[in-house]
Amino acid sequence: MGELMEEPLGYSEQALTRFGSRLVRLWDRDGFDVEDAVGTARLLTLLLRQQGMDSPAAAQLLVDTGIRDRWNKVFAEGRSAVAAEWIAPHLGTPWLDVLAGDFTLTRGLARIGGQPAVAVERRSAYQTDWAGLDFPVIDLDELGGLRGQAFDTAFLGTVLHHERDFGPLLEQLAALDCRRWLVAENCLDAENDEEFHLLVDEFFNRCLNTFDVPCVPQHRTREGWMAALSEYGTVTHVGQRAAMPGIPFPYDLFLVERTAR
Repeated sequence: MGELMEEPLGYSEQALTRFGSRLVRLWDRDGFDVEDAVGTARLLTLLLRQQGMDSPAAAQLLVDTGIRDRWNKVFAEGRSAVAAEWIAPHLGTPWLDVLAGDFTLTRGLARIGGQPAVAVERRSAYQTDWAGLDFPVIDLDELGGLRGQAFDTAFLGTVLHHERDFGPLLEQLAALDCRRWLVAENCLDAENDEEFHLLVDEFFNRCLNTFDVPCVPQHRTREGWMAALSEYGTVTHVGQRAAMPGIPFPYDLFLVERTAR
């Protein structure tokens, strides 16, 4: 599987051990059917520890075991279906999907809550054919062009913690005529500290798949997200979904009722 590097990855042994045990639990919970799950998780974490998140050997292990394909299927189908069923009842139309990623969740929400008026993403972030989608997509740089249009809800699905500074994004969003924001986030808690969140982010975006999405220390507690969002309106914690397919920590959902500024 290649020569192991002597320099360890910049994550603690505790975080890597926790990651390995969570993998085994997640694979079992979500029906991955991994042969020798404990041994596979141990080998994967060893490769990540020694070679880093860009490890070709770790990526190849995920391919050879079929884990990569199964995981992406869980993301595209299981996670999208569960998240959409939970989130869609809180969407009002017309709605925006802000930083919509690879649009798997957007499509899931569209099946329940109706097509988005527009989805927003960075052209460089995901290799997706925008022209083949059933809804319009614009580059983030064009968000200001939506001024003058009225929207009920802007949805931001676990994207703010990837922004090195999400202030400018929220300021752009605040300049639009949008009655409320619906924000899904992964929160810090006693079982999931910043180091663990960053490790998982890097694994998903650099090893399991390759996305041009930053992995930065912008995670917050539930109370921290509510405080950050309260600058833009009245914030309500809608609820938490503990067992999100393919994800080793919960999703929390916040509603921001916008106030005039």
